[in-house]
Amino acid sequence: MQIKSSGITDVGLKREGNEDAFSVEDALGLYIVADGMGGHLAGEIASRIAVDVINKAFRKWSVQDVGEHEIFGSPDTSLSLKGNYILGGIRLANRIIYELALEKKDFHGMGTTMAILLVTPSLVIAANVGDSRIYLVRDGEIERLSRDHSVVAEQVELGMMTEEEAESSPLRHVLTRNLGSSEDVVPDIFEIEPNNNDLFILCSDGLTDLVSDDELLSMSEEEPEPGRLCRRLVDEVLDRGAHDNTTVISVSLSDIVRSKGGFFQRLGYMLGDALFSIQKRARKIIR
Repeated sequence: MQIKSSGITDVGLKREGNEDAFSVEDALGLYIVADGMGGHLAGEIASRIAVDVINKAFRKWSVQDVGEHEIFGSPDTSLSLKGNYILGGIRLANRIIYELALEKKDFHGMGTTMAILLVTPSLVIAANVGDSRIYLVRDGEIERLSRDHSVVAEQVELGMMTEEEAESSPLRHVLTRNLGSSEDVVPDIFEIEPNNNDLFILCSDGLTDLVSDDELLSMSEEEPEPGRLCRRLVDEVLDRGAHDNTTVISVSLSDIVRSKGGFFQRLGYMLGDALFSIQKRARKIIR
């Protein structure tokens, strides 16, 4: 499998500091975007802690081939071992940020969103907390692999608000989940089989506030190379006013060789792809 990736962050035109953090680790196949929040410097510290802790935890557990019962927190039996590494890393980062916010007065209210992509030859794992997003561009279509944890997103899912109403709602950035606001956190984690020519986009809401999903698809088709795509997207945000920090990571896959595997492995892939298709149809109905 060949991976091409790129990441970029920009403070924007309105903010004095950049509370976003990101990491591109091709050797691990691990890509992270975090969007911090809180008082002076607190958001910047929270996002940086989250990225560093998850990277270090995943690297350590992978190198040592740690069992799922040895990671931070109870394992999720529905996830693969590496999916549990991601889950444990998120839980650990959340606990560290939460306790730091309790201990230091200047950090009260500190938190961060989190979007994570792990790419292996046989499995792609997407995880998120908050409203930083993960997109998959496949076969000329774009699909969110993440789920916004915000007040308006939940109202849209319940049919109480349309997406158009949500875009203009004053509550659209009020989060229902983030790292650091409570002792425990429940991320959304999704596992699918990778395909040749898959393109993934991870981003903070500085991008999605100003660029629609359809525009993301159009630009990704015009600029499929990750470095140029990231630059194109950030330039577009700057042209539109860039009221927030903006971070974008793009990851493209090619030369994927299918492993024949056993029956249960193939069945797992089939179920994962079926769940992905059901999720796509359900979201279209909701919208």
